[in-house]
Amino acid sequence: MKPKKKKYRRSDTKKETEESKLIKYLRESRALSMRKAADLIGVSCATINHSENGRKDLTPGLILRFLNAYGYTLEQFEGMLKGEFVIPDHLRSECIEIIKRLDDQKLKTVKAFLMTF
Repeated sequence: MKPKKKKYRRSDTKKETEESKLIKYLRESRALSMRKAADLIGVSCATINHSENGRKDLTPGLILRFLNAYGYTLEQFEGMLKGEFVIPDHLRSECIEIIKRLDDQKLKTVKAFLMTF
């Protein structure tokens, strides 16, 4: 009996691109887990994982879905790839770390300030 030839699947190979790295960075900049991102975009967690880790080809349509869910435009994305726009810092996580270090009195002041937004 002949052994079956293994079917080629794109997810069997890993080919990280600048686009896939940036998509991952943008998701993380919004403090989204893969699961939350998948729910926002309407795809599976595996699609998020494979897209970010180079196991799935990123089509223009899929890139747009990612960008819309993360609050970025295609122009910003292309500019970040070219180095024209500054890639956003992980602002949310930095702010949370600062808040964690505040004493109760300062935390009350910050809360009152944030409630004005």
